[in-house]
Amino acid sequence: MTFEEALTFELEQLPGLSGSVYPVFESGRAEPYVVYQSSEGRRTKALDGYKEGRVVPCELHVIAKRYGDLKQYVRDVIDALISFEGRIIGEDGPHVQELTYEEPVELYEEKPKLYRCVIEFDVYY
Repeated sequence: MTFEEALTFELEQLPGLSGSVYPVFESGRAEPYVVYQSSEGRRTKALDGYKEGRVVPCELHVIAKRYGDLKQYVRDVIDALISFEGRIIGEDGPHVQELTYEEPVELYEEKPKLYRCVIEFDVYY
């Protein structure tokens, strides 16, 4: 299982987000939903060369119709992210050694009338 598959699996276990986690932004999704962006990351390197581990930068966008709902989803998502450290994520995904996240940024989007929170984080596995 890839990191992105494992991330999707973990986040879809959260209340209200089953089947609502997507790899890229597309309009027309029913709220609430989470969109993520990541990459293959970069391989870690030591004095003797590249290792199997990776550092993967990620960005999550949590979207909800009501501000109170957004706050709860963001709390749940951050708790889930923190729980990744020191364990295998997903059914058979990578073993996360460390995860660090930046302060979440909340926005209101007038045109679609939706609340958004952006969470940037780095995963080391």
